[in-house]
Amino acid sequence: MGLFDSWRRKKKPVAPVQLTEPQKPKIEETKPSVSETAGQPEDVDLLIAEYERLVQRREELQAERQEITATLDRGELDPDEFRRELMNRIQEAATVSENLRITATKLTKLGYRGYH
Repeated sequence: MGLFDSWRRKKKPVAPVQLTEPQKPKIEETKPSVSETAGQPEDVDLLIAEYERLVQRREELQAERQEITATLDRGELDPDEFRRELMNRIQEAATVSENLRITATKLTKLGYRGYH
């Protein structure tokens, strides 16, 4: 490009950009009905009892897994039977953990934060 080629350096006019703020979706507040609020204390009590039962069962499963491992180490259990028993305990522990998570979520949703 030459020094006197100003016609090449001329900028084309650009249309002004119109910016608009994005529309926020309107969130309607939902208030619990009278029947829902009347049943909450019972629900919280039942959920707390369920939560404590699940925590207790999780601890029992950990103890059972340690016992099965000790039994294998002593040679009282063959490896195939150990694997079957261990897999059963692991599957039950996974179910218990999932139910524990669901129960904790329900308690949080109801506003209860007293569990560990």
